Amino acid sequence: MTDETMVMLGKAKMAADMYRIGQITREAAIDTIKPYAEAFDRKSEEIAKKHNRKPKKFNMASFLR
Repeated sequence: MTDETMVMLGKAKMAADMYRIGQITREAAIDTIKPYAEAFDRKSEEIAKKHNRKPKKFNMASFLR
């Protein structure tokens, strides 16, 4: 993982935690998590293409649980 991805992951986890305890709305959490989700999907597609597999997409509902 690159430093940029690690920063995005940290922000995404913080937003998910804040959503769980009710400090921010679901929409605000999704807006904060979206850059990490897009990076995750791009990397997943690269790896899947390399190994002739189907990519595992990021699931927002699972991440917010």
